[in-house]
Amino acid sequence: MSLSAEDSLAILRLIADADDCASARDVQGYVELFTEDGGIRGAAGTATGQAELAVAVAALWFEEPIGTLHLTLNPTIEETDDEPAVHSVSLIMVANGIPRLIAAARVRTAIRWTPVGWRIALRETFGNAG
Repeated sequence: MSLSAEDSLAILRLIADADDCASARDVQGYVELFTEDGGIRGAAGTATGQAELAVAVAALWFEEPIGTLHLTLNPTIEETDDEPAVHSVSLIMVANGIPRLIAAARVRTAIRWTPVGWRIALRETFGNAG
């Protein structure tokens, strides 16, 4: 698969939108960025499908301190034969008061084309450290 510049920008925007929703604790907005069968997998567990995903991220975000920012660093797009993937580093920081890092992880996000545009099929985190 060879992505156009427009597709590459749309995919990177999708990743940025996911961070914005996570920082705002916008569960519905976050879940809408995933395919219907999409999910997450990592140290905190696995959730598959939008309903399960909504419950899982709400619980994860509830455990975070108020005022966290979810940041994606160094995203690169791997163009594969079936679905592209974004490799990146994720940081979660407390932004109120003295900024401090509370988690860091490598992330692989599989992306799928759908009738409504690019969506996240699976977001996997590796090596979460807080």
